[in-house]
Amino acid sequence: MATAVRSESFTNAVIDAKDMTITEYTPDSIHTYSLGEFLKRWDGIPDIVLSISRSVPLPPDGRDDD
Repeated sequence: MATAVRSESFTNAVIDAKDMTITEYTPDSIHTYSLGEFLKRWDGIPDIVLSISRSVPLPPDGRDDD
């Protein structure tokens, strides 16, 4: 069965709930988006999948793998 995918993603971003913004940091620039406008674009659309994640490096545990 064919499917159509609609998505939006922000990488290296910060959500500011007070200002209702999403700020995305790239190596060359900073982009700020309205969180309210983002939510309006998805308002009322059924069967969405919403995910928020954060990836941070783990500190070494002091053991050598060699």
